[in-house]
Amino acid sequence: MVARVRLAGLLVLPALLVGAPAGLLAQAGPVAAGSAGSPVAWVMPSTVRIPSWSEPGHRTATSIEALRGETESFQVAVRAVGGSLSGVSLTVSPLVGPGGSRIGGRSIALFREQYVRVPHHSPAWSGRPIAWPSFPDALVPFIDPVTGRRPDRGARVPAAPFEVVAGHVQPVWVDVTVPRSATPGRYTGTWTVTSGHGSRHGTVALQVRDATLPATPTAGSRFGIRQIGNRRPAVEDLLLRYRVQPNPVEAAREPALGLRSVDLRLSSGADALNCDMTGPPSVATVRAAMARHPESTELYDYTADEVTHCPGVVEQLLNWARVLHAAGVDQMVTVVPRPELMDDGTGRPVVDIWVMTPWQLRLLDPAVRQQIEAAGGRVWSYQALVQGRRTPSWELDFPVTNYRVLGGFLNASQDVDGLLYWAVDQPQRDPWRDPTYAYPTSCCYPGDGTLVYPGRPAGVVGVVPSIRLAMVRDGMDDYDYVSMLRARGQAAQVDALLAPAATSWWDWTSDGRVLADVRHRLADLLEAPVPAG
Repeated sequence: MVARVRLAGLLVLPALLVGAPAGLLAQAGPVAAGSAGSPVAWVMPSTVRIPSWSEPGHRTATSIEALRGETESFQVAVRAVGGSLSGVSLTVSPLVGPGGSRIGGRSIALFREQYVRVPHHSPAWSGRPIAWPSFPDALVPFIDPVTGRRPDRGARVPAAPFEVVAGHVQPVWVDVTVPRSATPGRYTGTWTVTSGHGSRHGTVALQVRDATLPATPTAGSRFGIRQIGNRRPAVEDLLLRYRVQPNPVEAAREPALGLRSVDLRLSSGADALNCDMTGPPSVATVRAAMARHPESTELYDYTADEVTHCPGVVEQLLNWARVLHAAGVDQMVTVVPRPELMDDGTGRPVVDIWVMTPWQLRLLDPAVRQQIEAAGGRVWSYQALVQGRRTPSWELDFPVTNYRVLGGFLNASQDVDGLLYWAVDQPQRDPWRDPTYAYPTSCCYPGDGTLVYPGRPAGVVGVVPSIRLAMVRDGMDDYDYVSMLRARGQAAQVDALLAPAATSWWDWTSDGRVLADVRHRLADLLEAPVPAG
């Protein structure tokens, strides 16, 4: 069994970094001290949540690494000592590397982390939730990625400059995106915190690995958009930057977006609260819907949602499968496999993309799994609410690394090739003020169905991303590392390296240090020569 640290990667104490792999997390540097009424600033890795009451850290030098085409992150925390701070901001210099090559400009993005209050914590069915009153989550951009300009300073949730109340901490998130043309090697630069009461600075080192991340993620995904309206193009672009496939997408934009797959959205309307499944459309209707999408895009229809316990579901799903398959479209359903759904009459499974929660996947009979794959079916994972037992719950008050491990090393270790999430912007509440999601039959699930925040309060077009969405992005990248190595015939080495992070649906880690170390070792393997034969 892998050793586990229950809340690892969550508390902001320098002791958390003891024993961390060199070159991955914040490196030892001078103590980030300050006089009364001046700022104290230090660096932390992206997998650590920083509470607003955190004591000062002791590191001002950070080291990160990434493939070409990859985005890697770190945090700079600012604490007000002896009095409140005003006019606080952060700058990061261009990173200078081999031969004077530079990574800077829009390749370095800064975000003020907004603390989001959690008035109602999650049920303790999947481990005890973290009882903080608020969590750093919303990433308010210094520069609006749509307009390329600073957001309005009069916004209700401003980015920078900002204030820090005496005795409190304000973190800033830093994304560094490595250009696909970057020369491999070591790049260095500096970060500087300025304020009306003095400044602090530190150093950044980036190791660009000699490998390139796929432009389109290897794993499939479907992240639902519910209520964006005329801001939809900005939201679609943001989700794609975070390495997940938005749904729905404006059909006219599909060719330019380079989507891997598209849902035809000919749904039966059935879900966990409604077993009334409408009949399938005609084959002609399906083909007409297909014609609205680029020929190179994989098409599927998400026919029904969570209908495992619905009576009569087998016959209805079979009717849909016959029509969809006749038109050449896959059927996606969140449902637990059963023998009656293994053959549509042609040897093809009734459901082509089986989507299940981690707990359902844990209970899936391996023989059934083999039968699905032998017939050409695929398996995806998804998460919603708090499923109970030991699963990586996706709520604000559970380890933030849960959002990374599910779609990353856990899916990869279990040969699951897709990730579904029901909504990034569920419309029940204003998440800036209260991120609580109350399911019609139970409550409460803070942050469920909300991975982005409305942009207007922050003065930006579209929406504001979250730290949790950044963790999802890192997980999609983790999956790509594994897929690239397996494609080179190095599956055995990969499986051995994955073991500390995930070996089964009940044996996985939320420890950010472990995830970083596994990623580092996979990158070493990617840079090594491919063994002959």
